[in-house]
Amino acid sequence: MKCTFLGTGSAFDAGQTNVSMLVECGGNRIMLDCGFNAGHACMNMVPDAQNIDALWISHFHGDHFFGLPFLFGSFFSAGREKTFHLCGPEGIADKVTQVVNLAYPTMFRKIGFRVVFHEFRPGDENSVAGFGLNTCSIDHSASALALRLDCAGKTIFYTGDGALNEDCMQLAEKAQLGILEAYCLEGSVKGHSSIKACIDFATYARIENVGLVHLEPFVRTCHRKDVIKQLSLTDSANFFLPEQGQVVEI
Repeated sequence: MKCTFLGTGSAFDAGQTNVSMLVECGGNRIMLDCGFNAGHACMNMVPDAQNIDALWISHFHGDHFFGLPFLFGSFFSAGREKTFHLCGPEGIADKVTQVVNLAYPTMFRKIGFRVVFHEFRPGDENSVAGFGLNTCSIDHSASALALRLDCAGKTIFYTGDGALNEDCMQLAEKAQLGILEAYCLEGSVKGHSSIKACIDFATYARIENVGLVHLEPFVRTCHRKDVIKQLSLTDSANFFLPEQGQVVEI
């Protein structure tokens, strides 16, 4: 299983692409989240990006799904014919249709490929495009879901945004790669996690490799040395701050 970090930034970080990953396994490809500028990064970085099989949307905030009009437009321009699977929380079909129609009202009438929506609730399990998807709620917004992604005996756990909880702990257990939102250094911000909380979580969940993403811009820049120091004090997992374009194979 290969994971390419298309972006690692939070919602209003002008220096970063919004958090987004492309996961490849067994000839299949699924994109995780597609915020304001993530679609552009995908098209620039991924060969044959118009043939990505599926997309997971963790929740309905702009930095996680407002890149869809661009993505659909790129697929249309490339003449895509392959079915596209869109997975996410309850209401995903209505939300995606609204945001694409707002940008390009005739897009769904013009595209030459079928769009299949897969709606998930906390605790749901399903198989989409060769991947096993298992979800739980995370403390961020009404719609937010964390995801366990399985393929060929390998597992990625992705939080989207949110404060980690016991359901997340069970879902993430023994994942080979965790991609965790770490908005602040320590303490708490409502609906978000912290570097310290992610370290504790990954230790108890026994995750092997942990990429920390969605850092608040001030934390990412002015407190980067503090973040690195805090990560250096633990050896419970391989913690890292992924860069755009970084590839991790598990």
